[in-house]
Amino acid sequence: MESQVLASSPTHTRIIGLDGIRGLGCLAVVMGHVALSYSPVTHDKAFLGVLGLALILFFVLSGFLLFLPYIRRLTKDRAKAVMPDTKQYALHRFFRVFPGYLTIFLICNFVLQVAYVQNSAIQPHGTDAGTGMITDPWELLANLTLTQTYIPEYVQTGISPSWSLTLEIAFYAMLPLLGLLLFALRKRTDVKPLVLACLAPAILLAVGVIGRLFAPLVFSASGADTVLMQNWGPTWAAVFMRSFITNADLFAYGMFAAILFVAIEQGVISAPAARRIHLLCFPLLAVSFVAALVLAVKGTVFATAGIGFVSAVFIAIVVLPLARGKDSPIARFLDLKPFHFVGVISLSVYLWHYPVLLLLGRYDLAAGDSWSGMFRNVAVVAVVTILLSTITYYAVERPGLGLVKRFRKS
Repeated sequence: MESQVLASSPTHTRIIGLDGIRGLGCLAVVMGHVALSYSPVTHDKAFLGVLGLALILFFVLSGFLLFLPYIRRLTKDRAKAVMPDTKQYALHRFFRVFPGYLTIFLICNFVLQVAYVQNSAIQPHGTDAGTGMITDPWELLANLTLTQTYIPEYVQTGISPSWSLTLEIAFYAMLPLLGLLLFALRKRTDVKPLVLACLAPAILLAVGVIGRLFAPLVFSASGADTVLMQNWGPTWAAVFMRSFITNADLFAYGMFAAILFVAIEQGVISAPAARRIHLLCFPLLAVSFVAALVLAVKGTVFATAGIGFVSAVFIAIVVLPLARGKDSPIARFLDLKPFHFVGVISLSVYLWHYPVLLLLGRYDLAAGDSWSGMFRNVAVVAVVTILLSTITYYAVERPGLGLVKRFRKS
């Protein structure tokens, strides 16, 4: 009995609170980007740079949610331990991302002409410099296929934040391969299923750590001598730092949290032990958050790894009580309709907010660099973004996901 889920319809179940986490994370990213663009002084005084790091939460959440079905199947009796259908998984991942992304990109590029033709990171804040309509066929193809982050001259073109979708897709492709390994070993070894499940995130953790350790060598070889060029510029260093090689560990933290969740759900970890683990997560969250901020201030390549760990601990705090069938006040709070709804439409919100932000400056509608001006800009961008996102979700994203159900029935 999966007691942690709340039935939202006769045929669909979900873990309460997780959409709310996604919604709050999305709004944090919006606020961080708007504040940095039009209120840089206020942004720095308020240390709002940390809001942009909320993006890391999405990667950790993907690791948690997408690995969960693999763990549950892996823990079944050996004869019944069958890997989730890869074809259905691939269809669902494709229709989850591309219909919404392509629609928004095509509108932004050909109608609004607010796509980045040049690298966005080297453009001045608070302007739409470097934007317009992409006409170069290779640059256009790269953005249509979400491969622009793999080509130095196309890094941070198109819809600037869409680089994260390229990283998500890399994880989508890797997960079934890890699943094949786990289920093959499940048939051939006597290792306990939950212990065996740890192999997948351990591999990704190792990949991410090793990739980060090699980063200084890549910086030196590519000639990228500033943090901006190393992470976001039109350089091979930025390609490396935005790749799965240096970010695989972010998904691993969520996968480890999913294993802990299932261990509690299935009674492998007793209820008293689960309560103690949940209580320990609160001081762990505080300590790890401070450590992550220190790493971020020092500008080390492990800064995002620290935020990834913090994100996994926060997810555990929200959902671990649900795993043993208990109430989670935090999950209920995050499941309030406003947070839940923004979480549901978060893909569109994430893609729309940057073009809307740019249009605010293009038509000289942005308020000044003050607290009131910053909040006004954030409110305008947020409202317009949510309206546009609601339209694209119901007109494009949701029907796209409906096609997956048709394929499943057929």
